[in-house]
Amino acid sequence: MPDNQATNLIVEELEDEEDEYCSDDFGFIVGPDGELKSMMIPEHLMEDPPEEIKQILQVFGIQDIFSIGQRTIH
Repeated sequence: MPDNQATNLIVEELEDEEDEYCSDDFGFIVGPDGELKSMMIPEHLMEDPPEEIKQILQVFGIQDIFSIGQRTIH
């Protein structure tokens, strides 16, 4: 006879998640295999991104933000 014991799931909802982001934020979408799929870059910071962002881009082999263009990276 199958076990009819109920499974309790805990779901955490983020309140106003969009409010946590601002126009100066960078976003990186990384697939489960660690491949950079897409990223969000503030237009006004593309000319000279912060050093930490340059280091993140180097991890993915990106030396020049402008070489990426407006596309999804795969």
